[in-house]
Amino acid sequence: MSETTHDGTVAVGAPLSPDGGLSAAELAAKYGLSVSGARPSLGEYVRQLWGRRHFILAFSQAKLTAQYSKAKLGQLWQVATPLLNAAVYFF
Repeated sequence: MSETTHDGTVAVGAPLSPDGGLSAAELAAKYGLSVSGARPSLGEYVRQLWGRRHFILAFSQAKLTAQYSKAKLGQLWQVATPLLNAAVYFF
């Protein structure tokens, strides 16, 4: 698109965007965008959690194994530590 200015020169404008007149909400709907970080409903959250249950279990077991692998009592510390803390606070 071009226009002639008052001194006779030709000014070339930027081509119009096909999305030029749309609001942010209309653009988001047009391109299928959603709010980043939006929380799912409780039912959807539970479904996602259930779908990832194998990963959650494997990750927690691997983390505990790595955390207590060099301890003399191994994973027994996982149970002994809270019991010893409770005993100290009791006495």
